[in-house]
Amino acid sequence: MRVLLWISILTIALFANTSKETISLQLSWLHQFQFAGFYVAKEKGFYEEANLDVTLKEYASNIHPTQEVLEGRSTYGVVNGSSLLLDRNAQKPVVALMALFQSDPSVLVSTNPAIKSPKDLKYKYLLMSDEDFRSVGILAMFLSHGIKREELFLKNHSLNLETLINQQVDAMACYISNEPFILKEKNISYTVLSPRDHGFNFYGDVLFTSEKELLLHPKRAKAFYDATKKGWEWAFEHIDETAQLIYENYNTQKKSLEALTYEGKTLKELAFDEEGLFGTLKPSKFEEIGNIYRVGGIMKNGLSLKGFIDPLFFAKTEVRIGVLNSRDESNSLSKSWDENAQYLSSLFPLHHFVVIPLDFKTLEERVKNHTIEFVITNPLQGLQLEHRYGLGRIATLSSPYKGNYYSELGTVIFTRADAKQIQSYEDARSKKIGAVSEHSFGGYLLGIKELGIASNKNITFFQTHFNVIKAVLNGSVDVGIVRTDIIEQMVHEGFIKQSDLKVLGAKTHPNFPFISSTDLYPGWMLAKMPNTPETLSNELLSTLLKPPSASSSSKPLYRVNTTLDYSKIHHILKEFHLFPYEQEAITFEDVYAKYKFLLLGLGIAFILSLLFSLYIQLLNRKLQHYSHEVQRFNETLEQEVNERTHELSLLNAKLKDLANIDELTKIANRRYFFLLATQYFHAAKRNNTPLHILSIDIDWLKKVNDTYGHAMGDEVLKAFCKHVQSSLRQSDLFGRIGGEEFCVCIQNTPLQGAKILAEKIRHKVEASRESINNQALPAITVSIGLSSLHPEDEEIFDTLKRSDEALYKAKHHGRNQVQIV
Repeated sequence: MRVLLWISILTIALFANTSKETISLQLSWLHQFQFAGFYVAKEKGFYEEANLDVTLKEYASNIHPTQEVLEGRSTYGVVNGSSLLLDRNAQKPVVALMALFQSDPSVLVSTNPAIKSPKDLKYKYLLMSDEDFRSVGILAMFLSHGIKREELFLKNHSLNLETLINQQVDAMACYISNEPFILKEKNISYTVLSPRDHGFNFYGDVLFTSEKELLLHPKRAKAFYDATKKGWEWAFEHIDETAQLIYENYNTQKKSLEALTYEGKTLKELAFDEEGLFGTLKPSKFEEIGNIYRVGGIMKNGLSLKGFIDPLFFAKTEVRIGVLNSRDESNSLSKSWDENAQYLSSLFPLHHFVVIPLDFKTLEERVKNHTIEFVITNPLQGLQLEHRYGLGRIATLSSPYKGNYYSELGTVIFTRADAKQIQSYEDARSKKIGAVSEHSFGGYLLGIKELGIASNKNITFFQTHFNVIKAVLNGSVDVGIVRTDIIEQMVHEGFIKQSDLKVLGAKTHPNFPFISSTDLYPGWMLAKMPNTPETLSNELLSTLLKPPSASSSSKPLYRVNTTLDYSKIHHILKEFHLFPYEQEAITFEDVYAKYKFLLLGLGIAFILSLLFSLYIQLLNRKLQHYSHEVQRFNETLEQEVNERTHELSLLNAKLKDLANIDELTKIANRRYFFLLATQYFHAAKRNNTPLHILSIDIDWLKKVNDTYGHAMGDEVLKAFCKHVQSSLRQSDLFGRIGGEEFCVCIQNTPLQGAKILAEKIRHKVEASRESINNQALPAITVSIGLSSLHPEDEEIFDTLKRSDEALYKAKHHGRNQVQIV
């Protein structure tokens, strides 16, 4: 009895492991190469490998695939993409999974020699149904030629091809892969009117299912998707073999093998996207279909594609970004980063980005086990993970605040506003202190450095910045250490009031809006895992560095800068002897256990070397005489080398000056000025900061040269440059663009400041009275044109063009003045 029981259990287990999930697929037409990928997946065992038992249902009259799927008689279906969009717009819960044809094979064919264009079909007889007319490509082709439905005479599509051959109708709706082959075989001339030839390229057949199927059976849907895609790719790689398979097993239409092969080769040209990929679906293409339907009066209400196109991202490779969480709510970080993930996913057609909030421990575990592709974390943990696991730093994070972005951070040391006994760092050192974690840079390390604390005895770690602030407010600790911007976040989101807290050692920093108790350091880093493809990380960095387009449906919450200099972080790690700069005691036992065979070998080598050294000493006595001569030769050679090296260094320095500096005035030449000004331009565009160009021309310099000679003119130029340079800041650029033409590039200064500087230069030059060799230099004046960076400027020369226009205006109005354009 017990044996029978075990046999029964094993039988049930075996059956459970081998039973397949039964599903069905409703086709939109009769069996032919149009559905080749499904036949291949079934006959080649791709569905069986996915543990699926798939029934392929051939089309029959009065059957609509969408209705079959939604009413549960079929699990999946195939239908034209434009028809599926209309169903979705009618609130039917259908979901598009895969485009079988990027271009619709539907065309119009005519055997009437007079028919050359869609406009020739006006008031003509067409063998097509109203549904064929509503096919988006056909509809768009007619609309583009001003032809309405009532201007066409449609006949029942049940009539056969002979009706077209006998010219009983003027054109017929058909598939480019079917009827043209028959006409060729019959040697009948025909004309194809294809929407593609008129600029309308829309989806043909699309694989779809119901929202219910994806909700209840997501793994089954993914398995069916992958096996089906594999079948289609195999079918188009082996067209002859696939045609033979259909001919032998699915040829209900009794097509010839040649017809099936022709169909396969024709459909292959329509199946792949512009990048050579199969099955891709793009929202923009469906939006174009919706626009055509609205123009044609078929779609009345607005179009929403949310949840319609591959909602489980079967076609995309998941890219996981692990982000260090600064809050105590497990899902709060995901919500705040959702815009970035959606933004990236919309720009990467083959990748779906997800943000995973992690604490310090789980973030390192994910990196160690290679279960994420990118990491965003604080600079302390980031540098340590770089050394431990080979992360590749690619950018520094820029956090948003009131419309601007900031790439630096510091630390805030704070207490409750009513803590009167704590007024300084000295008061705080003996109190109970709350910090984030020993791995936190802004929430721990910078704070104890600023406080001068050498021990963690009075420090409690709360794992997140939000928890530290809560602990201070509820009295669990007296003093808190958090990163800059955390307090502002909690105030903005209504968790606390600014008046609840008091910051110790508060400092202000130029162009930095947050309260800080310390100096500023490079902010959080974005890094790639060693196994993350270089092409993906380069494309990600390039995408994040670009400002989002105005038409983009989603915007990134965070931005990045090219990676900042993290040497200040390394200095702090060294100061605190933290990994990778920690000092560990090494015992002789440790060394011997690890290197005993090496030490034995070294001992033997030492004895042999001792014997050998005695022999060498005998030889040295003979060589001693020659060594003095060699030494004298070396000293002479070294002196010559040093002299030549000094000459080369002087020559290199001179060459560098010649390449970058104007020889007469000793300021930047045209090439070097525009090289640096272009960098200033892009930095100002990226950071949304002001930038101005001054175009300066010395008035009547030619008269000076003609009257006093070019030598005196050169002295005037040098004196002019000295006066201008004395008026500029170190960060301003000054360069000679032409003979008497000069430019100044000013950054991080409002327009009023630029105007003041321009007038200062004009007055100083006008008032200058210089002399050389007891001979007074001629008095000169300057005309100045001023222009500021505009949002639409694409390069520095756009701004320069306007400043040149302003300069011309100044010269035209009498010179010795400043004009602004």
